[in-house]
Amino acid sequence: MGRTVSTFVQRIEETAQYWSKFRRALRREDQEHFDKLFQRVRFYTQAATYQCHDNTMEAILLSVALDLEKRLSVIEQALHQAGVLHEITGMDSGRLPEPSGNDSVADRCEPKTLPFD
Repeated sequence: MGRTVSTFVQRIEETAQYWSKFRRALRREDQEHFDKLFQRVRFYTQAATYQCHDNTMEAILLSVALDLEKRLSVIEQALHQAGVLHEITGMDSGRLPEPSGNDSVADRCEPKTLPFD
């Protein structure tokens, strides 16, 4: 007897096939990023399988969002340690502050060398 439920990895592949026309319409450099997104979703197959949700795209999008959040956090920490970003604050729904002439990122005259350059 065969499997009646496809694995999450199979569902990722099916979804990638479904979006192949979208991928084909992207510029070549964007196609590479599109492929990376689907490759990185595989890091979260265990959680998505455990969730066992009918809507594969929801699990894929949540996996992408989680991966991007983790990667952004690493970048923020590196910027903080390099002294480029002085304070890491949580996101809020308020307006962005107006440039005041002393913003360490937006108002800086010349780029600082980061430790991972």
